[in-house]
Amino acid sequence: MNIIKKFEVKQLLTESSRALYIDKWEEEVALLAQECEQLQFEKKRLQKKRPSDKEWIAEQFDKEVHTRNEKISLLEYKVEQIEQLPPESELHEGEVDAIQSIEVGDEWKAAEQKGKIIIKDGIVESITP
Repeated sequence: MNIIKKFEVKQLLTESSRALYIDKWEEEVALLAQECEQLQFEKKRLQKKRPSDKEWIAEQFDKEVHTRNEKISLLEYKVEQIEQLPPESELHEGEVDAIQSIEVGDEWKAAEQKGKIIIKDGIVESITP
């Protein structure tokens, strides 16, 4: 019989993977900052177009800008944290499902536990069932 077993995927932090994370997060920060600027521009344009709704427009656009600013703060925090982590730290990447075969007489505890996949610089380093 086959069952689906969860495997936790972890990334071992190396200098190159640290740089990739930081680059990715800094690109996201730049995109979010650009979106904030665009939203400010659109807010002013709409307020000129519909002066009677000026307050409502400002409120709606300010909410969107605030949401993006919170995301920027979170990404900047992530960058600070990853810069402080020592090499070979394990970072949670997610989970994947795998099909595992079980037979009568197999130990259930082993089949029930999560497996673990360790990745280092994009290459699978180990798989623990």
